[in-house]
Amino acid sequence: MEPLDEDLMLSVPTPEELGLTFREEEESGDFWAKHEPTGLTQPLEPENFPQVMEMAGFSPHEYPVDSAALSILLDAMRRGEACDQRLGGPIDARPEVFASPDQMLAGVVIHPPQGKGKDLTREALDTALKQSKIVRGLLDDSLKELTSEETRKKLRETQIPICMIVAYGETAYDGTDAWLETLIEDIADRRPQMDDDGNVNFLELGDFPHVDADQALVRRHPPTDGKSGWTVTGRTIKGRNGKDLALKPKDDSVKLADGDEDLLLSAKAGMPVVHDKGAQIEQVLNLENVGLKTGHVRFDGSVHVKGNVDPGMKIEVTGDVKVKGLVEAAYIKAGGAIEIGGGIIGRKKSDKERQAEAKKSEEEKGKINDAYLHAGTQVKARFIQEAKVEADQEIIVQKQILHSEVKAGIKIMMPGRGAIVGGVAEAKELIDVGVSGAMANVPTRLIAGGTADIKKRITGVNNLLKQVEEQRQQLMDVVAKIKKMRKPITEEKKQQIIQARDTLKKKENALYDELARLESEMKDRESARVQVRVTCYPGTQIELGEDEFSPRNNLGKVTFVLRDGEINMR
Repeated sequence: MEPLDEDLMLSVPTPEELGLTFREEEESGDFWAKHEPTGLTQPLEPENFPQVMEMAGFSPHEYPVDSAALSILLDAMRRGEACDQRLGGPIDARPEVFASPDQMLAGVVIHPPQGKGKDLTREALDTALKQSKIVRGLLDDSLKELTSEETRKKLRETQIPICMIVAYGETAYDGTDAWLETLIEDIADRRPQMDDDGNVNFLELGDFPHVDADQALVRRHPPTDGKSGWTVTGRTIKGRNGKDLALKPKDDSVKLADGDEDLLLSAKAGMPVVHDKGAQIEQVLNLENVGLKTGHVRFDGSVHVKGNVDPGMKIEVTGDVKVKGLVEAAYIKAGGAIEIGGGIIGRKKSDKERQAEAKKSEEEKGKINDAYLHAGTQVKARFIQEAKVEADQEIIVQKQILHSEVKAGIKIMMPGRGAIVGGVAEAKELIDVGVSGAMANVPTRLIAGGTADIKKRITGVNNLLKQVEEQRQQLMDVVAKIKKMRKPITEEKKQQIIQARDTLKKKENALYDELARLESEMKDRESARVQVRVTCYPGTQIELGEDEFSPRNNLGKVTFVLRDGEINMR
């Protein structure tokens, strides 16, 4: 510390003039000041007190003074009162340990020693870390640096705390799930397809893809194992192994390659179709039209109609349906996709007829002279009018949906100025339309992200988990009773208990997997939206979650989203 200026010291009263004496306690090292009134009252400012200490032979650097204690002493001096006041004492270097909220990182702040306080030792640092439960991932080089002579000197000279990272956790990694790679360019894909950009390509209907026997279809890529991690407090974080996918021939239309169980080949010629668990070869039925001449069509495979499907006709297939022309008041159900080159036209119905139809079963709906289509994956059409159309994944319409009831498992897409006028359109995640409603205030309902059904399923899974826990507790009570009796247990009884335990664990894991899937789906639905890219007319009713909104005036480009349970526009 630099010596004080002599002229400055001369302007400050001496300790004797102030009636001050100083002392240091031998055992504690505390620094005290005693004031005895001299009858001469002289003002003393706090900033001048270090000079008084220097004149008494006590360095402010070695004997740091607490500001609150100094205030008490100076107040007593101003009042001319006797006072014996502890001003401070040695303060040891102090480590302060912090951990991140996820406990994947720990740091230490070293507060410098003051006066004759002790420097930080490695033992004191280790003790502080253990008290804060930082036990894993410690960086020894950082700990050595914090207790090094260089760091100690820096702390004393600057009196500025030093902060440093001292431990890192190990991140857990989930393995990748097994997946299927399609090996031919032209193949019917019935797996869920998601287009992040929302692009829809309307092409002319072509023929079904075709392969010969012994052609490679798909290759299975096996799952990878996850990697467990840990936090700086020693808690293990489990990494999930990727889920496996068994590649097994669904029927005799496909086979595994010799010597390669991850490669699936066609066993005969036909249309290649890839699905979630592999692929298969389907036969294709080609028809000019579907009408009185052909009768109803039921086929184990796919159907290609080059012309129209006449009113009152029915098509039921396990594969895809492609129609180049119109579908008029007909019933079509496909296990795969339905693609209509023309449009879908139903019979115009009164409100009373619509209400009666809603109460009928699916089989009854198929018997009436009306348009009803259901696809296991996707429905694509040029327009839909006075019809009911359902798809487990998505519905894509190029021009208009007029006074119809359409429902998609994922999304409804209408490119350009495609319009929904009248009726009901419902999707779990997205409705993307050019125009909704019409200038004449035509009632039009757009529904996205309904959660009532999924909440019910989540409640059901949680109830099943409670049942599993009750059954596990019953099993544990049986085991505890056997141990208490101290009687030998038969091998058969032992195996029964082990099997029951393993069965409960397997059931519990499956339920937790289902719960995670449902919660993920719930999150997707809560982020559902209705996007109108051109005009949203009055008469449109937007339904998201449990909230509803109907615009009173024409709206331009707008997206409806759910925020805190209420519909917001952006």
